[in-house]
Amino acid sequence: MNLDRAKLDRLPRMPLPLLLPFSVSSVTSVSSVFLLFALALPPQVEAKPSTAQVEAAFTPGDDIAGIIRSRIAHAKASVRVQAYLLTDRTIAMALLAACRRGLEVEVIGDAAQFESGGLPWLGALDRAGARVYLNTSHAASHNKIVILDGGLAGAAVITGSFNFTQAAQSKNAENVVIISRSPEVTDRFMENFADQRSQSRPWP
Repeated sequence: MNLDRAKLDRLPRMPLPLLLPFSVSSVTSVSSVFLLFALALPPQVEAKPSTAQVEAAFTPGDDIAGIIRSRIAHAKASVRVQAYLLTDRTIAMALLAACRRGLEVEVIGDAAQFESGGLPWLGALDRAGARVYLNTSHAASHNKIVILDGGLAGAAVITGSFNFTQAAQSKNAENVVIISRSPEVTDRFMENFADQRSQSRPWP
């Protein structure tokens, strides 16, 4: 719709960006004002699609222990574990193999569970060169986490309800999620690992 000059001059003036070489009074169409505002706005930056890859596995049905072993076997630089229980021999052997390959291996275990026999592989891991810690700061250090190659482009995190035991694989209903190619997620888990390690005592 068109407005005459006198009526338009009585309208409240709104500041325009300095790059516009005219005033509102020189515009004779409301639609033109909107168009000029639109042209003056910066272009919208399109969000980049996430490259994160998320997988899920469940017992009964999926071989979660096998998934964990395979991921440890393919790690290139480091493996960090927070374990409430670690009695599964095959997962422990995968961690020992990672030590033999020269990877940086760190394990934080629950101190009370260690005392009751729930983490019998910690001594062997310590002797193999892993850095082992026992957490005594919480009623239960109940995390079940594997961080693979933290800080590298191919980093991944495995976490869920799955304890590192044969019972979790063969008897229980359990789950894990595997999050890859997400530096933001991996960094959060690395920060939490460092925090939990600072609250733990070194082996023995």
